[in-house]
Amino acid sequence: MRRPLSAFAAIFSSGIAAAGCLRTEFKFFYFTGLIFLILSLISFKGKNTFSICLSLAVFALGAAALKNSLDLAKNHVSHFAYYQNNKTYTITGVVKSEPVSEGRNCKFLLEAASVEYGRSKYNCQGKTLVKLNYPQNLLYGDELILTGTLHRPYKGAEAFSYRDYLERQGVYCLMNARLAKLKRHRPSLTAAALFIKHKMEKAISDNLSREAAGIMLAMVLGDKREVSPLITGMMVKTGTVHILVVSGFNVGIVAFISILFLKILRIAQIPRYILTIFILIIYCLMTGSSNPVMRATVMGVFFLAGFLLEREPDIYNALSLAALFILLNNPRQLFDIGFQLSFASVFAIVWIFPKLSAFLKAERLKNKILKLTAQVLLVSLSAWVGTAGFIAYYFRIFTPATVLANVFAVPLATLITLCGFSLVFTSLVLPGFAPYFGSVSEAVIAILLKLNTWIASASGAYCYLSG
Repeated sequence: MRRPLSAFAAIFSSGIAAAGCLRTEFKFFYFTGLIFLILSLISFKGKNTFSICLSLAVFALGAAALKNSLDLAKNHVSHFAYYQNNKTYTITGVVKSEPVSEGRNCKFLLEAASVEYGRSKYNCQGKTLVKLNYPQNLLYGDELILTGTLHRPYKGAEAFSYRDYLERQGVYCLMNARLAKLKRHRPSLTAAALFIKHKMEKAISDNLSREAAGIMLAMVLGDKREVSPLITGMMVKTGTVHILVVSGFNVGIVAFISILFLKILRIAQIPRYILTIFILIIYCLMTGSSNPVMRATVMGVFFLAGFLLEREPDIYNALSLAALFILLNNPRQLFDIGFQLSFASVFAIVWIFPKLSAFLKAERLKNKILKLTAQVLLVSLSAWVGTAGFIAYYFRIFTPATVLANVFAVPLATLITLCGFSLVFTSLVLPGFAPYFGSVSEAVIAILLKLNTWIASASGAYCYLSG
């Protein structure tokens, strides 16, 4: 089999999708998978029988993985929560996400260790989304004792279910709390990554206007809190809102800068690639380990490992490995819009672009500028073809202007991202040069917004779908 990982990823995903439609219990899929796995080992020498049994085993184990993720432990913290619950609980746990201040509130994920109410105390597990009623100077990894009410989120009547969204992230209950006791965090790789992120945020915010800083923070660090709804809505209409999300091209820029910088320092090739892998992992943790970043990081590590082993990596196997990595950790991500768009866009570029380029003979163009423009246009078209159906289904909008808009938006976003990293570097090493990069960043961001506004206002740029 030329691309075994691609086959495994497709079959494993099919098992997850099938299990989502069936009420069959975990044990059935688990033992079915084990039986077919044993049969595949017995029939190893029979090529067809082995392939069929192994495929059925992977399918069943994919279904079992989903069912297992839905079967919460008996001591899961959500079992203490109800939809309407005014009881006061005391929960001990560890902060497992970057605390975010929103006005007078502070939100974060807490990995619960014990829950207490009345005179009863129980050991427990599971994540809770906590909202403190006043901002706190909390850090990732802090050990807390919280007191407050515990409840499950409502499903709601809208097409988008906040409860389903939280459950896909492994969060099954909410807590309105006040801080009873705090013990400072122990050092960890994630805490170190978030410390670097805060330094970068300060460098960007100190050298850019609020609007430009919001866009830069979204592109460089994946933090969209300061991007105005007006800008987000305008970019949705042109199909360029993806540039406000840290994704594969950001990870690619980080890898390129890292390799180039380490090469300038005359670091040998093998240590250079190993250090670059470490930097990519740090960047993934800094940006919240979202699906696009996780996918790109796994693919980047896979490609760099290929160079270390002196083997040419396959893009399809790299993409499949990334999907398997995410789904093995959380099978419910298959039903997440971000997961679907992330992988659909990359697969479409990888599969459709070469065929379009060959059909239109884009490689034969002699003028380099014209050739590059044609390639960018075809990449944009390929990504749009791969994601248009998902966007129409989930967001009820059709955006034909996306193809043209991304021809301008992607190069400008790349330039903005490079300016962002340069701004951070100079503000730390050569502070006197930081304002120059800040001015260039402001100008490029202004051009990006102007072009998006112009394209969005064109007739037929987008249309909302009924139903």
